[in-house]
Amino acid sequence: MKDGDLRSLFRGQFRHWHWSSIETAGTASGVPDSEYCTPDGVQGWVEFKQTHINKVRLGPFQVSWIDKRSRYNGNVWIAVRRQPNSQRECGVDDLWLIKGNQIVALEQGGLDFVEAWCWHGGPNNWNWDEIASLLQGLAD
Repeated sequence: MKDGDLRSLFRGQFRHWHWSSIETAGTASGVPDSEYCTPDGVQGWVEFKQTHINKVRLGPFQVSWIDKRSRYNGNVWIAVRRQPNSQRECGVDDLWLIKGNQIVALEQGGLDFVEAWCWHGGPNNWNWDEIASLLQGLAD
């Protein structure tokens, strides 16, 4: 699964938000995976990714769309799940939450070159209240 099951994890945690899956391959390349709107009217976009290393695979249209929307003060995020390569491999299960204005740094240098929030230890240990606050613009 190329998104590390993040789409379903976010929808499960924030089931009281209105979510739309975005699939625009033929009409508008680069648009993030999901759009959300909270009960308070906060709207945003999330691109979900998974990696096993510090590099995150991004397409040029994704970088362009997210960069432009961020420059227009759009509420855009990249959520990256970094997991070990296999069940037998020891390692972390991290969630990185990255503001859209970091997309060029992420594409060029990977996770080591972005300002981001990070939670460790898998979905049961990630701070979902803090994640919700960030997505709603309530925390810095």
